[in-house]
Amino acid sequence: MLLEGKTALVSGVGPNIGAIIAATLADNGAHVACLDASLDHAQAAAKRITDADGHAIALAADITDSAQVERVVQTAVDAFGRIDILVNDAAISDHNVFLDADVDTFRRVLDVILTGTFIVSQQAARRMVAQGHGGAIVNIVSTSGHRGEPGRVAYGTAKAGLLNLTRTMALQLAQYDIRVNSVTPTQTGTPVGQPAGRSRDEGPPPQGIPLGRWGQPNDHAQAALFLVSPNASFITGIDVPVDGGTLAGRMHG
Repeated sequence: MLLEGKTALVSGVGPNIGAIIAATLADNGAHVACLDASLDHAQAAAKRITDADGHAIALAADITDSAQVERVVQTAVDAFGRIDILVNDAAISDHNVFLDADVDTFRRVLDVILTGTFIVSQQAARRMVAQGHGGAIVNIVSTSGHRGEPGRVAYGTAKAGLLNLTRTMALQLAQYDIRVNSVTPTQTGTPVGQPAGRSRDEGPPPQGIPLGRWGQPNDHAQAALFLVSPNASFITGIDVPVDGGTLAGRMHG
């Protein structure tokens, strides 16, 4: 298996992209610590793995709190002995246009997506450095982080910050053989912040995705799997768009 003997920490394992990434890493041999603000989501993701005879634990924490993150990272190390892989998928969203945006909401979205990713990555990277065997980190971005959007302001701003955080981490952690990359999904599954089960697949096909279908969580999970695997051992500091061609250019009309 690609990830035999590896331990992965996945943040944001709600019932969409994060949960499928966690399961995909486990299917390829990794022991997985499933982290979410919701213990129910973390437990559901871990149960999906253990029901398939994989190895997983559920962890709950507010990733904007350094002390809580340090505690759960230590719990993962205590359970599996090490951390080799980190995938950051935790996110919340806003739904306000610029002139109506509330500053507290703006700060909270940036805090979860950007500061939270920084905190979890720093704690995990410190463990990887101490272990002395390198590692791999993948940040889940969004097409919203590559361009402006008409319906909200904080989410895309935070995701754009993740792109440069990824590059900065890649440069600074390369000396420790820790690779850092990102994956850019487009509209996939359940929208961020919406109840589980309200998938975009239930509606009409998308007009703005050249390949003509909505993204599937497995599309992004397979990209994350590649980037954390030995097959990507000479790849760091890049973003992989898994967006059906959305960022390639404008559609006609």
